[in-house]
Amino acid sequence: MENQKTISLLVKDHPGVMQRITSLFTRRGYNMESITVGPSEETGLSRITIITICDESQADQIIFQLQKLMEVFEATLLGPKKTVTRELALIKMNVEPNRYGEIFNLVERNHATVLDISSKTMVIQAVGDTERIDEIVAQLTPYGICQLSRTGVMAMEK
Repeated sequence: MENQKTISLLVKDHPGVMQRITSLFTRRGYNMESITVGPSEETGLSRITIITICDESQADQIIFQLQKLMEVFEATLLGPKKTVTRELALIKMNVEPNRYGEIFNLVERNHATVLDISSKTMVIQAVGDTERIDEIVAQLTPYGICQLSRTGVMAMEK
């Protein structure tokens, strides 16, 4: 997406940090399309990846405002050509045993993985960029997705 911006933050791993960051977006009227948080390479610090839709000047303003927060050690706008992005999806399917072969072929063609099979359901894991996950979900939808959980985008500068 043309105005999609990826922001990477390195923040203190303290209660209230997420609220301060999300309220900054809320006050300015910006939407977070995706937000992913997890431990970083440094103990006591977390890495946050935020996907938002805005123009370049708005993105610069967001970065400027984020850098003013005490808990933020680093706020970086990641360029699309210099960034690796990934998302994880867990997809639970209602599948009759006679359709297992079709689903397995589709999963294999998309480099996804079957994590669990029961008598009527199958859980599939897919990893890739957002567009790839969207494609896999679209291909599986006609077979009966009963539950879908996506992580949101994780990003790292090359």
